[in-house]
Amino acid sequence: MFFKKPGEKNKKMKKGICYIQKDSPVHRLDPRTKLLILILLSVSVLIDANLLRTLLLFGVVLFAAYISGLFSKWAGALRYILPFMIFIVVIDAFFCSFHSGTEFFSADFWIFHPRVTEGSVNFAASMGVRLLAIGGFSFLFIMTTSYSDFVKSLQAMKIPRMLSFSLGFALKSITSLSGDLHAIMDAQRSRGLEFDRDSIIKNSDKMFSLFVPMTVSVMNRSSNVCDAMQCRGYGSCREPTVHNPPVYGKNDFIAVFFVLIYIIFIHFFL
Repeated sequence: MFFKKPGEKNKKMKKGICYIQKDSPVHRLDPRTKLLILILLSVSVLIDANLLRTLLLFGVVLFAAYISGLFSKWAGALRYILPFMIFIVVIDAFFCSFHSGTEFFSADFWIFHPRVTEGSVNFAASMGVRLLAIGGFSFLFIMTTSYSDFVKSLQAMKIPRMLSFSLGFALKSITSLSGDLHAIMDAQRSRGLEFDRDSIIKNSDKMFSLFVPMTVSVMNRSSNVCDAMQCRGYGSCREPTVHNPPVYGKNDFIAVFFVLIYIIFIHFFL
C-alpha cells in the first residue's frame, strides 16, 4: 500500500525547462524586453559582489517568477543549477581572497590554505545568489518565451537571418532534446536498465545506453529539420518578410524603465 503508482516518478522527471503557454504579464512582454532585462540583471550582479545588493536584484527575478504564474515550476527547475551553486559557494568560502571580520576556520594542507572568515562567507553567499539570479531569469525566459516569438523578435532587431534561426532553434531544441532523453530513459527502463540506484556518471554502461541513442536522435532530428527547410524553400528569398511581427508596446517600456530605475537605485543609493 506504500508503493507509488507506475510512472509517477517518470512524470516528475519529465518536467524540465521548456516553454509553458500561459497568459501572464511576463508572457505578454516582448522577447526583446525580457532579453534586455536579462542582460541588465546579469551585468548588474556581475559588477557588484555586495550580498545585500545581489539579494535585492534577485528579488526582481522572484517577483517576475511570481507574476508569471509559474513560480513552483520555476523553483523546481532551479534544482539543475543547485549542485553547481553549492560547489561555487564552498570553493569561494574556503579559497577566496576577500577575508575580513571574524575567522571561523584556518588550515594548511600542502599547497592549499583554506580559510573561512566572515568576509569570505559573505562573498561566497553573494556568488551563490549571483548564479541564482542569472540562471533563474534565464530559466524564466525559456519558460515564458515561445520559439516563434523569439525568432520574430531577433529578425525585427535586424539580426542576420541565419543567426536568428540558429538561436531560436537552439531554444526550441531544449524542450525537444529533453523529451527525447526521457523517452530513451523510459525505453531503457523497459529493457531492465535501472537509473535510480547508482550514479549514471560512475556507470559507463548506463552512460553509453543514453549517449548512443541521443547521438542518433540528434542526427535524425537535424536531418529532418534540414529536409523540412529545403521543402519550404528556406534561403530562396534574400529578404523574407515576417508574418505578424512583434510590436514594442507600452508595457515593455514600463518594465524596462522600472527595472532600470531599480538597478540604478540599488547601485548608487544603497
